[in-house]
Amino acid sequence: MKIALLPDNLIDRIAAGEVVERPASVVKELLDNALDAGAGEISVLVEGNGTALIRVSDDGEGVPFEDVALAFERHSTSKIRSEADLANIASMGFRGEALPSIASVAVVEMVSRPGSRETGCRYRVENGRRGTPVAAGCPGGTTVEVRDLFYHVPARLKFMKSPRTEIRYVSDVVNRAALAHPSVHFRLHHGGKRLAEYLATPRLEDRVRQVFGDAGSDLAPLALNRESLRCTGFASQAPKSFGNSRYMLTFVNRRFVRDRLLNHAMLQAYDTLLMKGRFPAVLLYLEMPSDYVDVNVHPAKTEVRFRRQNEVYETVLAAVRGSLKAAAQGNTPFASDSASGRATADEGAGVREPLPGYGVPGMHPGLPPHARPGAGGPAPGLPLAGPPAADVQVSEGPGTFSSLTVVGQVLGCYILCHGAPGMVLIDQHAAHERVAFERMRRDLEQGRIERQELLMPQVLELPVTEALVLEEQLGALERAGFTLEPFGRNTFSLRAVPALLAEGDYRDAVRAMISELAETGRSGELHHGFHERLMSIACHGVIRANRTLEKEEMEALLRNLDETEFATQCPHGRPVMVRFSRSQLERMFRRA
Repeated sequence: MKIALLPDNLIDRIAAGEVVERPASVVKELLDNALDAGAGEISVLVEGNGTALIRVSDDGEGVPFEDVALAFERHSTSKIRSEADLANIASMGFRGEALPSIASVAVVEMVSRPGSRETGCRYRVENGRRGTPVAAGCPGGTTVEVRDLFYHVPARLKFMKSPRTEIRYVSDVVNRAALAHPSVHFRLHHGGKRLAEYLATPRLEDRVRQVFGDAGSDLAPLALNRESLRCTGFASQAPKSFGNSRYMLTFVNRRFVRDRLLNHAMLQAYDTLLMKGRFPAVLLYLEMPSDYVDVNVHPAKTEVRFRRQNEVYETVLAAVRGSLKAAAQGNTPFASDSASGRATADEGAGVREPLPGYGVPGMHPGLPPHARPGAGGPAPGLPLAGPPAADVQVSEGPGTFSSLTVVGQVLGCYILCHGAPGMVLIDQHAAHERVAFERMRRDLEQGRIERQELLMPQVLELPVTEALVLEEQLGALERAGFTLEPFGRNTFSLRAVPALLAEGDYRDAVRAMISELAETGRSGELHHGFHERLMSIACHGVIRANRTLEKEEMEALLRNLDETEFATQCPHGRPVMVRFSRSQLERMFRRA
């Protein structure tokens, strides 16, 4: 016979390969079990790189004597009972494979006692060989020890990293659990030292500061409620950024996930606010009914699938963007010495773009009409489960920039001002570039898109799956300025494109848009292409460096900055202004 049933021990090790990738995977599974048990205090101890010993102790409800051995059987669980439960999973773990999978590649010992019983139970499994439960005295809760991880799987041991690297992965797991559950007390020990301790707190912002230290104080809160969706969290304010996406953390119903859709929405919110290749720090918490999300799509439970994908995307985008708008419309750029911008002041050094002149209001076509819109955003100090944030309205009277007194022009490039914040230098080109860009973007978002007909239509041949997506999205592309018509099986004729786009072969851009539409339901490629063109037009259509300005022109520019949502960065992410507070100036001149 060519087909045969695999032995149980081999099945267990295959399952372990899906769930237990490294010591951090073991810690994650045991933390999930402890949190599901209602633990209020959890301790994690790791020795070496985690293969020698992992011990996770909790004060949860414990496992009854008669259930301890059953907990190590495959597909045994206390968290689901029927097929209907799969559509309404509210626990952290549910598959019933973690303990038997870990026990198939390690020596595992569990000691557990429910709080209502006087005697606990000790149970040991060694590389799949099960022992016998014995009575044991122990505190209420559960302790699981995992020793000699992968000892009998030498191929897996070869892929283990140094103790420093593996403990970093473990720390990430503990930090994510702590951020998702601020009301739980967490401890992490390694090599006889306490690496971290996060005391229980009712406020999420306190837990963020515990985990991230001073860096957590620089994050602004965000919040938005939409029907059954609630989005809360914290976001860094531009121009603060990082070289990778490590600090973009997303939680769905308190479960840490890696989701392309959510990452796409968060990055889209920072569009034109960060320099190319830079990433924000965002802690995003999504709360929704459990039947709105499928968590049963990955063995390690780090991926999810949303039932209302577009609504989730729009909610996340609006929540993060609202936080950024609230900061940009208020006095945030002048709030403290840390906002001086000195760290990024040199990023734009040497930038000298040719530009035409700048006029006073009513005399220059690049100036937006005088308006002062409100900006939606969260209230400060927002708890994870607090009320929805009220809209932040811009107050009447002088704005942040127009309240400054213009002193003059420096080096033909910078406007020197002073006021309550101290001394402020404004890059005249970057400032006008942002003003012009925002005006053109508003026109684009309001549907005022000019088209250009192609003299020679471009024929696009697609695989069948992408052709189906394109057929479904023809209306959306038409509204965005693209005219495509069917031209045979899986073939389309591109007859018109937005006039904003540069000349060339547009088919690759359309293919990229279709790929993103298939993945997320919307196209960042299309959005990015428009914005790239708008940035180019704005950059080459506004005031140049070394252009002498009259005082009225400088004051007009400051007024228009107040009417712009994101006035602190140009569309390329460079800073518009640098602030020197009174205390900074006094320190510079040794007066303090």
